[in-house]
Amino acid sequence: MKIVLAPDSYKGTLDQKKAADIMARTLTDIGHLPITKPMSDGGDGLLNCFVDEGYEKIDLNVTGPEGSTVPAVYYMKEDTAILETAEACGLHLLTGSEPGRRTSFGVGELMLNALDRGARHIILGLGGSATNDGGFGMFMALGGMAKDASGKPVSVMNEDIGKIDELFIDSLRMLDGVKMTIASDVTNPLFGDYGAISVFGPQKGLKPEQISPFENMLVHLHHKAMDIFKEDHSSTPGAGAAGGLGWMLANMGANMKNGGTLIAEMIGLEDAVKKADLIITGEGRSDIQTMDGKAPSVVAECADRYGVPVYLISGQITEDLSAHFAQTWSLADDSKDVNEVMENTEECLAELIRRIFG
Repeated sequence: MKIVLAPDSYKGTLDQKKAADIMARTLTDIGHLPITKPMSDGGDGLLNCFVDEGYEKIDLNVTGPEGSTVPAVYYMKEDTAILETAEACGLHLLTGSEPGRRTSFGVGELMLNALDRGARHIILGLGGSATNDGGFGMFMALGGMAKDASGKPVSVMNEDIGKIDELFIDSLRMLDGVKMTIASDVTNPLFGDYGAISVFGPQKGLKPEQISPFENMLVHLHHKAMDIFKEDHSSTPGAGAAGGLGWMLANMGANMKNGGTLIAEMIGLEDAVKKADLIITGEGRSDIQTMDGKAPSVVAECADRYGVPVYLISGQITEDLSAHFAQTWSLADDSKDVNEVMENTEECLAELIRRIFG
Protein backbone atom coordinates (compact mmCIF):
# COMPACT_ATOMS: atom_id res chain seq x y z
CA MET A 1 0.00 0.00 0.00
CA LYS A 2 0.96 3.62 -0.54
CA ILE A 3 0.74 5.18 2.93
CA VAL A 4 1.12 8.88 3.72
CA LEU A 5 2.66 9.52 7.15
CA ALA A 6 1.55 12.86 8.62
CA PRO A 7 2.08 12.79 12.39
CA ASP A 8 2.58 15.76 14.67
CA SER A 9 5.23 15.48 17.40
CA TYR A 10 4.97 13.03 20.26
CA LYS A 11 5.85 15.74 22.76
CA GLY A 12 8.64 14.96 25.15
CA THR A 13 9.82 12.01 23.08
CA LEU A 14 9.82 12.28 19.27
CA ASP A 15 9.49 15.25 16.96
CA GLN A 16 7.21 14.84 13.96
CA LYS A 17 10.02 14.12 11.48
CA LYS A 18 11.56 11.41 13.67
CA ALA A 19 8.15 9.85 14.21
CA ALA A 20 7.42 9.83 10.47
CA ASP A 21 10.85 8.41 9.69
CA ILE A 22 10.42 5.56 12.20
CA MET A 23 7.05 4.70 10.67
CA ALA A 24 8.54 4.89 7.17
CA ARG A 25 11.45 2.56 7.92
CA THR A 26 9.16 0.00 9.53
CA LEU A 27 6.59 0.10 6.72
CA THR A 28 9.34 -0.21 4.08
CA ASP A 29 10.67 -3.33 5.80
CA ILE A 30 7.19 -4.82 5.69
CA GLY A 31 6.82 -4.05 1.98
CA HIS A 32 4.67 -0.92 1.89
CA LEU A 33 5.42 2.40 0.13
CA PRO A 34 5.55 5.24 2.71
CA ILE A 35 5.45 8.96 1.91
CA THR A 36 6.50 11.19 4.81
CA LYS A 37 4.66 14.48 5.37
CA PRO A 38 5.38 15.52 8.98
CA MET A 39 2.67 17.85 10.27
CA SER A 40 2.27 20.65 12.80
CA ASP A 41 -0.55 22.86 14.01
CA GLY A 42 1.78 25.82 14.53
CA GLY A 43 3.17 24.64 17.86
CA ASP A 44 6.84 24.21 18.61
CA GLY A 45 8.49 21.82 16.19
CA LEU A 46 6.93 23.42 13.12
CA LEU A 47 10.33 23.65 11.40
CA ASN A 48 10.60 19.86 11.34
CA CYS A 49 7.90 19.81 8.67
CA PHE A 50 10.21 21.51 6.16
CA VAL A 51 13.47 19.59 6.52
CA ASP A 52 12.77 17.56 3.36
CA GLU A 53 10.83 20.21 1.46
CA GLY A 54 13.75 21.92 -0.30
CA TYR A 55 14.27 24.79 2.15
CA GLU A 56 17.68 26.16 3.11
CA LYS A 57 18.51 25.97 6.81
CA ILE A 58 19.76 29.31 8.19
CA ASP A 59 21.83 29.24 11.39
CA LEU A 60 22.28 32.38 13.50
CA ASN A 61 22.59 33.65 17.06
CA VAL A 62 19.81 35.67 18.68
CA THR A 63 18.84 37.02 22.07
CA GLY A 64 17.22 34.27 24.12
CA PRO A 65 14.26 34.66 26.49
CA GLU A 66 16.53 35.50 29.42
CA GLY A 67 18.63 38.05 27.53
CA SER A 68 21.66 35.87 26.80
CA THR A 69 22.73 34.79 23.30
CA VAL A 70 21.34 31.49 22.01
CA PRO A 71 21.73 29.62 18.70
CA ALA A 72 18.68 29.52 16.46
CA VAL A 73 17.64 28.33 13.01
CA TYR A 74 14.97 29.05 10.44
CA TYR A 75 14.23 27.85 6.92
CA MET A 76 14.09 29.79 3.68
CA LYS A 77 13.20 29.03 0.07
CA GLU A 78 13.33 31.82 -2.52
CA ASP A 79 11.59 34.76 -0.76
CA THR A 80 9.67 32.72 1.82
CA ALA A 81 11.06 32.35 5.35
CA ILE A 82 9.67 29.99 7.99
CA LEU A 83 10.40 30.99 11.57
CA GLU A 84 9.57 29.50 14.93
CA THR A 85 9.03 31.58 18.05
CA ALA A 86 10.44 28.83 20.26
CA GLU A 87 13.82 29.08 18.53
CA ALA A 88 14.31 32.51 20.09
CA CYS A 89 12.21 32.44 23.27
CA GLY A 90 11.18 28.84 23.84
CA LEU A 91 10.47 27.22 27.17
CA HIS A 92 13.31 24.77 26.52
CA LEU A 93 15.78 27.70 26.64
CA LEU A 94 15.01 28.68 30.23
CA THR A 95 17.63 28.21 32.92
CA GLY A 96 15.61 29.30 35.92
CA SER A 97 14.70 32.96 35.34
CA GLU A 98 11.66 34.61 36.88
CA PRO A 99 8.83 35.29 34.34
CA GLY A 100 9.45 39.05 34.58
CA ARG A 101 13.05 38.67 33.48
CA ARG A 102 12.20 37.48 29.98
CA THR A 103 11.83 38.99 26.53
CA SER A 104 10.67 38.16 23.01
CA PHE A 105 13.47 40.36 21.58
CA GLY A 106 15.05 37.42 19.74
CA VAL A 107 11.90 36.83 17.69
CA GLY A 108 12.35 40.29 16.19
CA GLU A 109 15.98 39.45 15.45
CA LEU A 110 14.88 36.34 13.56
CA MET A 111 12.50 38.46 11.51
CA LEU A 112 15.15 41.09 10.77
CA ASN A 113 17.60 38.45 9.57
CA ALA A 114 14.99 36.99 7.22
CA LEU A 115 14.06 40.44 5.91
CA ASP A 116 17.72 41.26 5.27
CA ARG A 117 18.02 38.02 3.29
CA GLY A 118 15.20 39.18 1.03
CA ALA A 119 12.15 37.53 2.59
CA ARG A 120 8.87 38.88 1.25
CA HIS A 121 6.71 36.30 2.99
CA ILE A 122 7.43 35.40 6.61
CA ILE A 123 5.60 32.55 8.31
CA LEU A 124 5.97 32.45 12.08
CA GLY A 125 4.86 29.55 14.29
CA LEU A 126 3.86 30.82 17.73
CA GLY A 127 4.01 27.67 19.85
CA GLY A 128 6.27 26.92 22.80
CA SER A 129 7.11 30.47 23.92
CA ALA A 130 8.38 31.29 27.41
CA THR A 131 7.33 34.95 27.40
CA ASN A 132 4.31 36.96 28.58
CA ASP A 133 5.35 40.34 27.19
CA GLY A 134 2.73 40.99 24.53
CA GLY A 135 5.43 41.00 21.88
CA PHE A 136 7.06 44.07 23.44
CA GLY A 137 10.58 42.66 23.10
CA MET A 138 9.99 41.81 19.44
CA PHE A 139 8.64 45.32 18.88
CA MET A 140 11.86 46.76 20.33
CA ALA A 141 14.10 44.49 18.23
CA LEU A 142 12.33 45.72 15.10
CA GLY A 143 13.26 49.30 15.91
CA GLY A 144 10.49 50.36 18.26
CA MET A 145 11.34 52.49 21.26
CA ALA A 146 9.86 52.97 24.72
CA LYS A 147 10.52 55.77 27.19
CA ASP A 148 9.48 56.27 30.80
CA ALA A 149 7.97 59.41 32.30
CA SER A 150 11.40 61.04 32.66
CA GLY A 151 12.28 60.36 29.01
CA LYS A 152 14.70 57.52 29.74
CA PRO A 153 14.68 54.37 27.57
CA VAL A 154 12.82 51.38 28.98
CA SER A 155 14.51 47.98 28.87
CA VAL A 156 13.21 45.12 26.74
CA MET A 157 12.39 42.92 29.76
CA ASN A 158 8.83 41.97 30.65
CA GLU A 159 9.00 43.43 34.16
CA ASP A 160 9.67 46.95 32.86
CA ILE A 161 6.56 47.22 30.69
CA GLY A 162 4.78 49.04 33.51
CA LYS A 163 7.36 51.84 33.29
CA ILE A 164 6.40 52.74 29.71
CA ASP A 165 5.09 56.27 29.34
CA GLU A 166 5.24 56.45 25.55
CA LEU A 167 6.00 54.16 22.59
CA PHE A 168 7.68 55.39 19.40
CA ILE A 169 7.66 53.85 15.94
CA ASP A 170 9.84 56.38 14.07
CA SER A 171 12.51 53.68 13.48
CA LEU A 172 10.20 50.65 13.55
CA ARG A 173 10.78 48.27 10.64
CA MET A 174 7.20 47.84 9.55
CA LEU A 175 6.01 45.02 7.32
CA ASP A 176 5.01 47.19 4.37
CA GLY A 177 5.31 45.11 1.22
CA VAL A 178 5.99 41.96 3.27
CA LYS A 179 3.37 39.29 3.80
CA MET A 180 3.43 38.12 7.41
CA THR A 181 1.48 34.99 8.34
CA ILE A 182 1.10 33.77 11.90
CA ALA A 183 0.68 30.01 12.28
CA SER A 184 -1.10 29.37 15.57
CA ASP A 185 -2.87 26.45 17.21
CA VAL A 186 -4.85 28.63 19.66
CA THR A 187 -7.62 31.21 19.31
CA ASN A 188 -7.37 32.95 22.69
CA PRO A 189 -7.84 36.74 22.92
CA LEU A 190 -5.28 38.97 24.62
CA PHE A 191 -7.14 39.60 27.89
CA GLY A 192 -9.49 37.95 30.31
CA ASP A 193 -10.13 34.48 31.69
CA TYR A 194 -9.27 32.95 28.31
CA GLY A 195 -6.45 35.36 27.52
CA ALA A 196 -2.68 35.15 27.27
CA ILE A 197 -1.92 35.52 30.98
CA SER A 198 -4.75 33.57 32.61
CA VAL A 199 -4.51 30.54 30.32
CA PHE A 200 -0.84 30.32 29.39
CA GLY A 201 0.90 32.25 32.17
CA PRO A 202 0.95 29.32 34.62
CA GLN A 203 2.63 27.14 31.98
CA LYS A 204 5.43 29.70 31.91
CA GLY A 205 5.95 29.86 35.65
CA LEU A 206 3.43 32.48 36.78
CA LYS A 207 2.13 31.88 40.30
CA PRO A 208 -1.55 32.58 41.10
CA GLU A 209 -0.68 35.86 42.80
CA GLN A 210 1.26 37.00 39.68
CA ILE A 211 -1.62 36.60 37.22
CA SER A 212 -3.24 39.94 38.00
CA PRO A 213 0.00 42.02 37.96
CA PHE A 214 1.08 40.51 34.63
CA GLU A 215 -2.41 41.04 33.20
CA ASN A 216 -2.18 44.68 34.29
CA MET A 217 1.19 45.02 32.53
CA LEU A 218 -0.38 43.81 29.27
CA VAL A 219 -3.31 46.19 29.76
CA HIS A 220 -0.80 49.03 30.20
CA LEU A 221 1.12 48.00 27.08
CA HIS A 222 -2.13 47.78 25.14
CA HIS A 223 -3.13 51.27 26.29
CA LYS A 224 0.18 52.75 25.10
CA ALA A 225 0.11 50.77 21.84
CA MET A 226 -3.30 52.17 20.96
CA ASP A 227 -1.66 55.60 20.73
CA ILE A 228 0.52 54.42 17.82
CA PHE A 229 -1.44 51.66 16.06
CA LYS A 230 -4.64 52.22 14.10
CA GLU A 231 -6.69 49.15 15.04
CA ASP A 232 -7.36 47.26 18.27
CA HIS A 233 -6.62 43.55 17.73
CA SER A 234 -6.86 42.50 21.39
CA SER A 235 -10.02 40.47 20.75
CA THR A 236 -8.81 38.92 17.50
CA PRO A 237 -8.70 35.10 17.80
CA GLY A 238 -5.08 34.18 18.44
CA ALA A 239 -4.11 37.56 19.91
CA GLY A 240 -3.20 35.80 23.15
CA ALA A 241 -0.89 33.28 21.49
CA ALA A 242 2.76 33.26 22.62
CA GLY A 243 2.10 35.57 25.56
CA GLY A 244 0.41 38.18 23.37
CA LEU A 245 2.95 38.05 20.56
CA GLY A 246 0.06 37.33 18.18
CA TRP A 247 -1.55 40.63 19.17
CA MET A 248 1.58 42.71 18.54
CA LEU A 249 2.12 41.08 15.16
CA ALA A 250 -1.49 41.75 14.21
CA ASN A 251 -0.92 45.43 15.11
CA MET A 252 1.89 45.40 12.55
CA GLY A 253 -0.24 43.93 9.78
CA ALA A 254 0.26 40.17 10.19
CA ASN A 255 -2.50 37.75 9.24
CA MET A 256 -3.43 34.87 11.55
CA LYS A 257 -4.11 31.43 10.15
CA ASN A 258 -4.81 28.02 11.59
CA GLY A 259 -1.38 26.45 11.78
CA GLY A 260 -2.44 22.99 10.68
CA THR A 261 -4.25 24.25 7.58
CA LEU A 262 -1.31 26.46 6.62
CA ILE A 263 1.32 23.73 7.06
CA ALA A 264 -0.80 21.23 5.11
CA GLU A 265 -0.94 23.67 2.19
CA MET A 266 2.78 24.39 2.27
CA ILE A 267 3.96 20.76 2.34
CA GLY A 268 1.52 19.64 -0.36
CA LEU A 269 -0.41 17.27 1.90
CA GLU A 270 -3.50 17.27 -0.30
CA ASP A 271 -1.61 16.15 -3.41
CA ALA A 272 -0.03 13.31 -1.43
CA VAL A 273 -3.39 12.28 0.04
CA LYS A 274 -5.03 12.09 -3.39
CA LYS A 275 -2.62 9.34 -4.44
CA ALA A 276 -2.60 7.39 -1.18
CA ASP A 277 -4.34 4.21 -0.07
CA LEU A 278 -4.11 5.11 3.59
CA ILE A 279 -3.05 7.97 5.88
CA ILE A 280 -1.45 7.73 9.31
CA THR A 281 -1.45 10.68 11.69
CA GLY A 282 -0.92 11.03 15.42
CA GLU A 283 0.41 13.06 18.34
CA GLY A 284 1.54 12.62 21.92
CA ARG A 285 -1.89 12.73 23.54
CA SER A 286 -5.24 12.77 21.78
CA ASP A 287 -8.61 13.74 23.24
CA ILE A 288 -11.69 15.59 22.01
CA GLN A 289 -9.66 18.82 21.70
CA THR A 290 -7.67 17.08 18.96
CA MET A 291 -10.61 17.73 16.66
CA ASP A 292 -10.46 21.48 17.31
CA GLY A 293 -7.93 22.39 14.62
CA LYS A 294 -5.05 20.22 15.83
CA ALA A 295 -2.85 18.56 13.21
CA PRO A 296 -4.60 15.13 13.22
CA SER A 297 -7.97 16.80 12.63
CA VAL A 298 -6.59 18.77 9.68
CA VAL A 299 -5.16 15.56 8.21
CA ALA A 300 -8.48 13.76 8.75
CA GLU A 301 -10.46 16.54 7.06
CA CYS A 302 -8.11 16.51 4.06
CA ALA A 303 -8.32 12.73 3.70
CA ASP A 304 -12.10 12.75 4.09
CA ARG A 305 -12.43 14.97 1.02
CA TYR A 306 -10.91 12.18 -1.07
CA GLY A 307 -12.38 9.20 0.74
CA VAL A 308 -8.99 7.98 2.01
CA PRO A 309 -9.06 6.20 5.40
CA VAL A 310 -7.01 7.68 8.26
CA TYR A 311 -5.47 5.81 11.17
CA LEU A 312 -4.74 7.74 14.36
CA ILE A 313 -1.68 6.44 16.22
CA SER A 314 -0.97 8.51 19.33
CA GLY A 315 0.99 8.07 22.52
CA GLN A 316 -2.24 8.23 24.51
CA ILE A 317 -5.89 8.43 23.47
CA THR A 318 -8.02 9.44 26.42
CA GLU A 319 -11.41 9.88 24.70
CA ASP A 320 -13.28 7.99 22.00
CA LEU A 321 -12.31 9.44 18.60
CA SER A 322 -13.45 6.47 16.51
CA ALA A 323 -16.09 8.60 14.79
CA HIS A 324 -13.34 10.70 13.21
CA PHE A 325 -10.80 8.06 12.17
CA ALA A 326 -11.00 4.69 10.44
CA GLN A 327 -9.00 3.18 13.31
CA THR A 328 -7.39 4.55 16.48
CA TRP A 329 -4.36 3.08 18.21
CA SER A 330 -2.56 4.11 21.40
CA LEU A 331 1.06 3.32 22.24
CA ALA A 332 0.11 3.34 25.91
CA ASP A 333 -2.45 0.52 26.13
CA ASP A 334 -3.27 -2.44 28.34
CA SER A 335 0.22 -3.90 27.86
CA LYS A 336 2.26 -0.67 28.25
CA ASP A 337 1.85 2.28 30.58
CA VAL A 338 2.70 5.89 29.79
CA ASN A 339 6.11 5.87 31.50
CA GLU A 340 7.20 2.77 29.62
CA VAL A 341 6.11 4.29 26.32
CA MET A 342 7.90 7.58 27.01
CA GLU A 343 11.12 5.76 27.81
CA ASN A 344 10.91 3.59 24.66
CA THR A 345 8.77 5.56 22.22
CA GLU A 346 10.74 4.63 19.11
CA GLU A 347 10.57 0.91 19.85
CA CYS A 348 6.89 1.08 20.86
CA LEU A 349 5.95 2.95 17.69
CA ALA A 350 7.83 0.57 15.40
CA GLU A 351 6.36 -2.43 17.20
CA LEU A 352 2.80 -1.13 16.81
CA ILE A 353 3.30 -0.37 13.12
CA ARG A 354 4.53 -3.96 12.57
CA ARG A 355 1.57 -5.32 14.50
CA ILE A 356 -0.95 -3.33 12.44
CA PHE A 357 0.58 -3.72 8.98
CA GLY A 358 2.84 -6.77 9.20
